[in-house]
Amino acid sequence: MATEIIRGASRGRDWLRGNDQPYSDEIPLVASTSEFQGGGQYGVEVPVINSLKVLEQTVDLLKREGLPVTRFNETLGAFLLSDNEVREMLDVCRENGVGMMFALGPRPEYDRKASFYRGGFGGSQGRRVNNNDALAVTADEAIRLTELGCRGLIFYDPGVLRMLRTMREQGVVPAETQFKASSHCIVSNSYTSQLYAENGADSVTTIHDSGLPVLQEMRKHSPNLVLDIPTDVYGQKGGFIRFTEVPELVQIAAPMMLKLGASAQGHPADPVTQATVEKRVQRVALGLEQLERSGVKASYIGDTSLQRALPVKA
Repeated sequence: MATEIIRGASRGRDWLRGNDQPYSDEIPLVASTSEFQGGGQYGVEVPVINSLKVLEQTVDLLKREGLPVTRFNETLGAFLLSDNEVREMLDVCRENGVGMMFALGPRPEYDRKASFYRGGFGGSQGRRVNNNDALAVTADEAIRLTELGCRGLIFYDPGVLRMLRTMREQGVVPAETQFKASSHCIVSNSYTSQLYAENGADSVTTIHDSGLPVLQEMRKHSPNLVLDIPTDVYGQKGGFIRFTEVPELVQIAAPMMLKLGASAQGHPADPVTQATVEKRVQRVALGLEQLERSGVKASYIGDTSLQRALPVKA
C-alpha cells in the first residue's frame, strides 16, 4: 500500500505554509479571479519591435492574419531611435489601437563602462546601472520619451525603478506612465515580484522558465501587477516553446500578457528581416491556436487603445 512520503525542509515548509506563502511545487492550480481594468484576462505582447519599419511590417501581417495584439516592446534601447522615429512609431500604434513600451538606456553593453559587463563575471551582474552618469542619462531618457508621448517604459535595474517611481510621484513623468520590469530583472519567485510591486512596477516580465505553481503564487501575492509571461524563447536563451501551457497560463495568472514570438530569433540582437517578422507572427498564431483548441473560455483584454500597460482590477 502506498504511503505518503516525508518531505525535507519541513520547518521551512511549515513556516511558509503558516504565512500563506508557497511551500511546494506541488501546490494545486487554481484559476485567478482578477482581470484588467478594461475587462479581460489576457492580452498579447510581441517583443523585438525595434524600428518603425519592423513595427509597420508586423502590424500589417498581424492584421492580414486576423491576429490580436495588445502591445509591442522595443527592446534594444530607445536612445538608438531618433525623436522622429519614436513619434512615428507611437502614431502607428495609436492608429491601430496598440500599446507600445520603450526600453530605457543606457544598457551596460552600450555604456562607456561596459568592459566589466562584457567579461565572464560581468555578465552575472545583469543589466545593472553602475555609474551616476548612466543614472542621469536614464532619467533624461525617461523625460524625453514621455514628452514624445510614450506612456510605457521598460527598465532593467531595480534602482532605476526606484528612481522612476520618484519621478512619477513628483510629476516629472506623467502619473499614468507605466513601468515594466524586463526579464533581465530576474523575477523568478513570488517574493521578488512583491519587491518590484512595492517599488512602483506596474508589470513584470517573469523569468522564462517559471513553472505554473510559481506563476500562480506571483499572481496571488502581487495582485496589482500585470504578469508578462514569455511563452517561447530566443534560441540562445534556451529556445523552449511552452505553447501547450497557454490554457493554464491565462487561467492561473490573469490578468496577464502572453509574450509571444521571441523564438523567431536566435538572439534578441539579431537583425529582424521580413522572414523574421513572418516567423514571429506565425508563432503568435500557434500560441493563440493552443488556447482556442483547449476550449478554455478566456477573455481577451477589453481596451487595447491605451498607450500603456493596463492596471489590474481584483
